[in-house]
Amino acid sequence: MSTKDYIELVELALWIISIISVTVLGYVHFKKKQQIYFIQLARQLMIDYVYFYDKELISNEKKLNNVVRAVVTSLEKKGFVVSENDVKNIIAGIEKIVTDLRLKQINS
Repeated sequence: MSTKDYIELVELALWIISIISVTVLGYVHFKKKQQIYFIQLARQLMIDYVYFYDKELISNEKKLNNVVRAVVTSLEKKGFVVSENDVKNIIAGIEKIVTDLRLKQINS
């Protein structure tokens, strides 16, 4: 093999490494964007459903479960996989939204 062949071989190896690097970085970037979109979508769905139901949502376990089920169903329809930890976070988010809603009503 001549020197020119070695140079072409190194160029090919660098090209393959750069393609693999771009693919991996793109995957990481889009995965993070998908997680951010999941959080934003879940928050908006929780707000929408909390405003849909009445103010005594937290004290009524059945209504809270209906809201959680509706949020989880909507997220699953969008193609997300919702884990048990996500459900716990959704419940905590709903409680925070209801608390904020009650504080706004008190201050008004």
